[in-house]
Amino acid sequence: MRLFGPPFILAALTASSATAIAADTFPPSGSAKLAAYAVCRSLAVVDMGPVGSQSSAECTGIVKSRDESKLLDNLAIRCLEESKARPDGYKFFGTCIQTDADGDKLFMTYEGPESGPVEWIGGTGKYKDVVGSGIWSVADAPGNNSSLFAFTLSYDTTWTQKEK
Repeated sequence: MRLFGPPFILAALTASSATAIAADTFPPSGSAKLAAYAVCRSLAVVDMGPVGSQSSAECTGIVKSRDESKLLDNLAIRCLEESKARPDGYKFFGTCIQTDADGDKLFMTYEGPESGPVEWIGGTGKYKDVVGSGIWSVADAPGNNSSLFAFTLSYDTTWTQKEK
């Protein structure tokens, strides 16, 4: 006994394709309040004694939405973070890839001592032409040390599509 014929299969395939296409869209502009919860492992430190240090760390974690929108909720994040410490202060420079459940990637940079500018500089898939900017701040987790540390990177950003 045959329950499903070619018209039913064609309709099912068309419906599943429409759902996939709709899921692959991203609003042409908007804003988001996000928090990246990350754990970092020190990669290298150059200790220059009284003039300071330079270090690199790899950070991984998860991005969660801090507002009602679930558009950018639950992204995986991986960053390479540079730290420059000098007698007059220190500063961080981070470059990150945020990956969603579809495997699409959103590229981000940030810099500053405890807060500063964050930029979205494009990506892949639905984020290919996304550019944005905003402000970030950091809250360090207790118990951090120089080789393993955790923090929450909170950032508010707005985005648009690149001019074509």
